[in-house]
Amino acid sequence: MIPLHPVATTDPATLTWVTPAAARLRRGVVRRAPAALQTLLEDGTLSRAEVVGEGVRTTLATGSWREAGPRVRTALHACLAADGWETDDGTPAGEGPEVAVGPGPDAELLRTATEVLAGEVAPYAATHGGAIDIVGVRDGVVEVTLRGACSGCPAAAVTLHARFEGLLRRRWPALVAVRQVSPRRPGRGCPRSSRAAR
Repeated sequence: MIPLHPVATTDPATLTWVTPAAARLRRGVVRRAPAALQTLLEDGTLSRAEVVGEGVRTTLATGSWREAGPRVRTALHACLAADGWETDDGTPAGEGPEVAVGPGPDAELLRTATEVLAGEVAPYAATHGGAIDIVGVRDGVVEVTLRGACSGCPAAAVTLHARFEGLLRRRWPALVAVRQVSPRRPGRGCPRSSRAAR
């Protein structure tokens, strides 16, 4: 089963479902989704779904997460590995930019880094209005970009190295480094948040 962890946002009607499976999807507002999620958008359960760096952000049209949460979780589990996602510009999932990864062990490092990021680090960054995206893995080096409140935040270095790199190194001792790089697609990040630093 695909790991899926709900994280609250500042809007009580909105949850971000953090999952490593979001890495295969093109970011943006969902215009079309596989059947189970599309049904929730069409029947008025959800007013909006958006693929963000760390997962899928969903907003309820009416009702409460206590009532709708299990249905949304079930729909996401059914849809995350499926084709048929279209976001903002109508580009199907998998046709957008891909994470750069070298051959051999780098592919396994990417999988491990994605799991570590989704497990503890991404939800922590999201609580502060920020996000960390893996953009490449090459020769044991994991390249990331910072978005939202993490971009330019002095405490982001602590989150990036003490939390993410530290946890990743425990699972992957041969890790060379985690390096912050500039975003490869300008204008695709989140707007800056005024939330307090970590």
